[in-house]
Amino acid sequence: MRLFTYAGVAWSIYREIKIQKQYNKLFLLPYLHQLETKHNGNFKDEQKQKICNYYGLFITSFLCSSYKKLQGKKLSDAERKRATLFGILTPVGDDLFDEDKLDIESIRSITFHPESYTAATFTAQVAKEIQTFLLQDVPHKSEYLQAAKNVLDIQIETVKQTNQAISQQELENITYTKGAVSVIIYHQCLDEVADEKMKEVLFLIGSLYQLGNDIFDLYKDVRDHIYTLVNTCDDYHAFRKDFQERIRLQNQKIMSLPYPEKNKKAFCFVMNTINARSLVALDKFVHMQKKNGKKPDWWQLQRSDMIVDMEKPRNFLKWLYYAYKLPVLK
Repeated sequence: MRLFTYAGVAWSIYREIKIQKQYNKLFLLPYLHQLETKHNGNFKDEQKQKICNYYGLFITSFLCSSYKKLQGKKLSDAERKRATLFGILTPVGDDLFDEDKLDIESIRSITFHPESYTAATFTAQVAKEIQTFLLQDVPHKSEYLQAAKNVLDIQIETVKQTNQAISQQELENITYTKGAVSVIIYHQCLDEVADEKMKEVLFLIGSLYQLGNDIFDLYKDVRDHIYTLVNTCDDYHAFRKDFQERIRLQNQKIMSLPYPEKNKKAFCFVMNTINARSLVALDKFVHMQKKNGKKPDWWQLQRSDMIVDMEKPRNFLKWLYYAYKLPVLK
């Protein structure tokens, strides 16, 4: 029976992604072109890929529509627009730090008072326009602003990850908090804000997603000398075990939410489709460490050693297996 339930949820995800793809074709892509024309600039290819194929597609489809379905509702057109726009703002916000090298006060101005900020770069102009709209359009401005503050605060903290001497405790705090605030702010873009119980769930979901992001960004982080829980790990077997324990706690928190049982089970399945990918990658790292008898020195290895090809039949089948098993990990 569980197999048929998951098949139904998988079909629902597929339909939602199709809806968002069509929305991106009609709204997102023309809007990106409009921004380039209006502000006399261009999104870099890598940045546009992130927006169109990840933040503006899967995040909206997986997170925001799932939040609504958990409540027994559908993502409205207004909510979809806000979530999609924030999907542009997410990587653009990263570039304010990494590419534009804006000072903290300038980024605070764009975050809290964008309408009065004088933007000098294309990225800053885009961030100003989108944040101005969101502050005018979100139904619960104070909750959205608090979520934005939390995102900004942890973004500032991530500079510590360029220091090789960073402690594991600091890495854990940055990783888990960064992931948590990222998924919470998408919820605060919607008509209903996340209450404290939902935030507890989102903290665990976000922390797992950030770990997954660091797993699949292993090569990029090593290349850029950014230190993460993944590339500084001493014992991948223990890491994998801890990862599963966080999934178990996440599932327990989800199932304690005050929503219909079938909605919670479907939500749990969707959230764990991402964690299942991460577990496949962790299997590779566990095998590497066991085979070599020591932890991998990622800075001495090739790019191919760090990349996990999820399109390989074996990895794809393992992903399906974990996607089926993880939601019932309690």
